[in-house]
Amino acid sequence: MKRRYIILILLALTGCKRQESTRPQRRDIVDAVFASGNIETRDGYKVIANADGYLQTAYVSEGDTVVQGRTLFRLDGRTQITQVANADDNLKFAQTNRKPGSPQLEQLNFQIAQAVERFRLDSTNFRRYERLLPTQAVAKVDYDNALLAMQNSATSLQVLEKNKADLEHNLSLSVDNAKAQLRIQELGNDYFKVIAAQPGVVLTVAKRSGELVRKGDVLATVAAGKVYAKLFIAEDDIRQVQTGQEVLITLNTDKDRVYKAILTKIYPSFDDSDQAFIAEAQFTDATPADLKDGTQLQSNIVISEKKNVLVIPTVYLEPGDKVMLKEGHKDTAIRTGIRNLDYTEVLGGLGDQDVILLPKRQ
Repeated sequence: MKRRYIILILLALTGCKRQESTRPQRRDIVDAVFASGNIETRDGYKVIANADGYLQTAYVSEGDTVVQGRTLFRLDGRTQITQVANADDNLKFAQTNRKPGSPQLEQLNFQIAQAVERFRLDSTNFRRYERLLPTQAVAKVDYDNALLAMQNSATSLQVLEKNKADLEHNLSLSVDNAKAQLRIQELGNDYFKVIAAQPGVVLTVAKRSGELVRKGDVLATVAAGKVYAKLFIAEDDIRQVQTGQEVLITLNTDKDRVYKAILTKIYPSFDDSDQAFIAEAQFTDATPADLKDGTQLQSNIVISEKKNVLVIPTVYLEPGDKVMLKEGHKDTAIRTGIRNLDYTEVLGGLGDQDVILLPKRQ
C-alpha cells in the first residue's frame, strides 16, 4: 500500500510540472552552411627523389625553414660520379685529338706536305716537257705521261686536303658530343642532390639517412606560399554556396576566437575521396599567428543575414512550421524565414506578444 501511494504522488507531481514557454523576440539572425576543413598552403609541395640510391645525408628536419635552391637531401651516387669522371676523360681525349699537334692531324699534315712536294715536282717536269714538245726534243708519249703524273698528284693533294677538313670536322664534332655527354652525366649527378623548389617550412621528413630510396619516393613535404582554409561542403548545401560569401572560422587549436574569411574558390566537381565538394576561403582578418599546415577547423559560410527580425527559439518549432500557443493550448501555423540551430525567423502568424509553449518531446 505504501508503494502505491508513493507512485500516485510521483504521478501527481509529474502532472503538475509546468511546461516551458517563451515570447518571440527581435534579434539579428544569420543563415549559414556548416563546413569542416583544414589549413593548407597555396604552394605546398612534395620533395621527390629523382634517382635510386641510399640516402646518404638528410640536411633538414621537421620545422626547418628552407630557401629556394637549398640542398635538402643527398643520395649515394658513387656509380654516377664514376660515369661523370669517365665522361670528363672522354672530353679531354677529344679535345687533345682536335689540337693542331695531335697525332691524327700531324700524320695528315705530313702526307699533305709530301703530296705538295710531289705535285711541285710533277708540275715542273710537265712544264719542261711542254716547252720541249714543239721542238720534238721529247716524244709525245713522254709529254702525255708527264701531264698524267701532274694531274694524279694534284688529285691526291686535293683528296688529302679534303680528308684533313673532314677529320678536323669530325674531331670538333667529337668534342661537342663529349661535352654533351659530360653535361648529361653531370645532370644525372645532380639527381642525387635534392634541392628545395621554393622557400617554405619542412612539415615532414619521410626518409632517414641510410634508408633505400627509389625514384619517385616522397622524401619530405614542404609548406610554401599563402595560407588558406580548405573547406568540405556537403552535397545538400553546395547549391547555396557561392564565391564572395563571408566565412566564419574557428580553429580547433583556438576555439575561443572566430576568424573572418571570404570564399574565393569552389571546385567544379565532387571529391570522391573526401565525399564532399571542396572550396577555398582566404582570411580577411590578420592571418592567425603561428598557424600550422593541416590545422583542423570548423566554419560557417554565411548565406544570408537579417537585422532586428522577429525570431523564436528553433526548439519551439513543431513539424509543419507550427507552434503551440499557450492560450488555449492550440497549434497554429506560422510562416518562417531564416532558420538555424538556435533561432527561426517568424514572417507571419505570430506576434511579439504571443506566448508559445515548448513542445513535449516523446
